[in-house]
Amino acid sequence: MSGLRAQCDIRIGFPRGDEGTPAQWLRTIADYLENEDVADEIYLTGKLAEKLERYCADVLGKPAALWFPTGTMAQAAAALIHADATGRKILALHPTSHLLLHEDDGAQKLLKLDVAIMGEWPRVIDARAVQALDVDPACGFIELPQRHNGGLCPDWETLTGAVSAIHSRGARAHMDGARLWSTREALGGRSYADICAPFDSVYATFYKEIGALGGAILAGEADFIAQAKLWRHRQGGLLIRGWPMIADALRCLPRAIDAMPGCIAAAREIAGQIRNIGFEIEPWPVQTSMFHVRLPLTKAEFAALRDAIARETNVWIGGSGWELDGRPGMSLEIAVDAQLAAADRGRLVEAFAVLRHRIAA
Repeated sequence: MSGLRAQCDIRIGFPRGDEGTPAQWLRTIADYLENEDVADEIYLTGKLAEKLERYCADVLGKPAALWFPTGTMAQAAAALIHADATGRKILALHPTSHLLLHEDDGAQKLLKLDVAIMGEWPRVIDARAVQALDVDPACGFIELPQRHNGGLCPDWETLTGAVSAIHSRGARAHMDGARLWSTREALGGRSYADICAPFDSVYATFYKEIGALGGAILAGEADFIAQAKLWRHRQGGLLIRGWPMIADALRCLPRAIDAMPGCIAAAREIAGQIRNIGFEIEPWPVQTSMFHVRLPLTKAEFAALRDAIARETNVWIGGSGWELDGRPGMSLEIAVDAQLAAADRGRLVEAFAVLRHRIAA
């Protein structure tokens, strides 16, 4: 699959080093470092780590921030800190939460925390969903936006109401902001700092939407981040050399933030054109730089059609498809980055027209 995808000059999917080959990607990072007064940074200390953490703390409006090698590790640290602070062992999670769907029961098996389901799959978390919990959790996780609902976002009143309801139960509120960077417009044009302000802690990633090598940021109060450093070490996250990923995040993040309004506009236009072909788009209207196309196919059926279309059109129409919500068919995830926003839209839409024709045949 990866070889066929690489041969296509238009590609849907989260960023995967479109600077070129791995060697070219590393040379791009080296070029960036030529302009930075840095040495070999050991164990995640030094100017690069400090620069990225300070930049993210400022952008997210929190006193402190800490780099993690993975988002799974960062969110595990947040969960454990909030559990210790509240003396409780329950996490309140939406049914679409990454912790439930993509971490092999890590919250229960590794963190030794229980899980309470908060809300319903096709809806955002609101105050009523929090109030309906039959237990008082240590922490409520709110994902912004909800990936498995196609980038669905609450409005500002609903979001702040949900966070207030979590706090009213003596719990902490944590933002799973893996795709936070595309939410500003959906939340009334507010700054990232304003969006993050109601939350006790915030996580965001550097590869989804941003396209860096990897890594994540966890932000919060100074004492929270001091504890996060301990948990990063305990989890084996104190890499001897994380500076290639840190440098790439510093290189990519500001330009990706600047490009985000254009990516959101492109997502809406692309989604509208695909909808005009006859596909259902979720959510509609599109709220962020991502959306889902509903397909009356299994993942295996889609993969076969996708590969055939790629060979014919040189367009890769997607890699992430989900059959998780119990409905017939699948949700095809489309995340629009700067490369896809700049691609030949006519060819991209024509590839979906071919898909529509093949499904109808």
